[in-house]
Amino acid sequence: MASDIIFRNILESMSDGVMTIGLDGQILTVNTAAESILGLGSPDILKKSFAELFLIQEQNDAFNQAILNAIYDANTIHNKIVHWHRDDTVLTLEVTTSFLSTTEEGTKKNVAVIVVFNDITEVGRLQESEQRLTEELKEKHQALQKSYLEMEETNTTLQAALRKVQLIRVWATVFVIILFVSIGIITWKQTGISTGKAGPLAGSQQGTPAARAYTVAPQTLTDSITLKGTLKPIQIVNITSPFSGMVREKYFEYGQAVSKGQLLLKLDRAETEVKYREAKTAYIEAQEKLKELDNWTNGNEMAKAQQSVTRSKLTMDGHNKTFQETERLFKKEIVPATEYASAKQQSTTAKMDYDASLRELQLVKEKGEGQNRYIAKLKLENARQKLQDLENQLRRSEIVAPVSGTVLNPEMAGDKDKKGKIADRGVTFSQGDILLAIGNTEGLSMTAEVDELEVLKIKKDQEVRITVDAFGETIKGRVSNISSQAVKAEGGKKAASFEVSVAMDILPVGLREKLRLGMSANMEIMLLNKANVMLLPIQAVLIEGKDRVVTVRDKGTQSLKKVKVETGITTLDAVEITSGLKAGDEVVY
Repeated sequence: MASDIIFRNILESMSDGVMTIGLDGQILTVNTAAESILGLGSPDILKKSFAELFLIQEQNDAFNQAILNAIYDANTIHNKIVHWHRDDTVLTLEVTTSFLSTTEEGTKKNVAVIVVFNDITEVGRLQESEQRLTEELKEKHQALQKSYLEMEETNTTLQAALRKVQLIRVWATVFVIILFVSIGIITWKQTGISTGKAGPLAGSQQGTPAARAYTVAPQTLTDSITLKGTLKPIQIVNITSPFSGMVREKYFEYGQAVSKGQLLLKLDRAETEVKYREAKTAYIEAQEKLKELDNWTNGNEMAKAQQSVTRSKLTMDGHNKTFQETERLFKKEIVPATEYASAKQQSTTAKMDYDASLRELQLVKEKGEGQNRYIAKLKLENARQKLQDLENQLRRSEIVAPVSGTVLNPEMAGDKDKKGKIADRGVTFSQGDILLAIGNTEGLSMTAEVDELEVLKIKKDQEVRITVDAFGETIKGRVSNISSQAVKAEGGKKAASFEVSVAMDILPVGLREKLRLGMSANMEIMLLNKANVMLLPIQAVLIEGKDRVVTVRDKGTQSLKKVKVETGITTLDAVEITSGLKAGDEVVY
């Protein structure tokens, strides 16, 4: 019968396994999905006893018990998760059992047990993977908390040490001031006593310090700032998720070097493919709508409206002709007034119908013109754009490396406020989330924070000397960026600080293979590196009013004379002389 064929086709098309067992224990039906899951063919199952086939398999007792429960409790639908052992494979099945019943003469009668089961092995594996990942994340979180607490303890110790150092510096400064004041008083007293007793020359005779001489020669004037940091890639390329989905396959390890175009991840496309089909349908509908409006004048709606006008025109003409004839006969008193009034009313009504059909024709015509057509065109463009976006997303479901470099750990990806998360099988990402980051290690970079007083001395492209702690070798670099915005103050700091980035564009061949991301290093920013500068000790330059003068000894006569000079940069112990002296001059102070 047709109903049996339909019933059989439905069973065969189901992805779930279905098996029915008669009240005598004989297996009545089994579909293809059940054969595949159980690993048994229908000739081996049909018309065989359930006990003969299944109860002898002790390893599948849980499956057998789920079916026996349905027999013992006929009024309840049973659902249970069990394991099915098939050769060397263990499957996880969700089994639902219940009684099939029929009604005979008003009495409900059970006729067979129906068993429905589906393979959820892969779902179980994914759940286990997700649970394992959750445990790993929990452990790493605990480790990070422990590291943070240790760091806080270290910071507390360092702050205490810093306070001690500051206190020592204050006392040292006070001591130096007292020392210099004491020396000055003693010197003044000795000078006064000597002058009073022995005249102008007594000072040299009583042990007054002899004058010092300094020969002027070109030197190199340098100044620098030394900062601490860690090595980073010269460029970080963040790869974002093209759509919301789960990682299906992973083909890399963090810290691994990859080449441009290398396959890294595969994302699950199922959800996006549904959206793509919906967008494709909307695009086709919008395309058909615009095509209909382009051919609107020849369309069915316009044809119907024109036919309505034609019919109403013929009707109106017929009623007008009848009215005119009736009016002529009425004037000759051949027809009564009622017939004349009826003919007039019909003519008027026909005229109104004709006018209405004309207005309807105009409205129908306007549907294919102006804003209606413009709106249809916009809808088509929107549908096309959405379809193209989804096509691009599906094409990008296989994530490849956009550049050659090293796959970075998540904490190095993103910005300070938004870190990436570990990409692994089963992990779900939203559209725009950072999947992973690749660092370009052809060169390296460093960043450090500089306080607001020092940052004004730093200029872009200034020379930088980087010393890696692990090797002690120096690498040349340059200042690549100076932040124009202060970083957020932490730890109670009041003074603003700014982030300075340094780039090492070219790495020494011998060090390129040894350097590792995250290694600590010192960077010395050369604030000043000026060659052929005339420098004098700071004590040699005297201030007389608005002038700066030095004492110069004539090489021929050995006489002393004061010379006015122009000064430039002043350091802690020296002064740059820009004019007034030349190389070889002897300055006495």
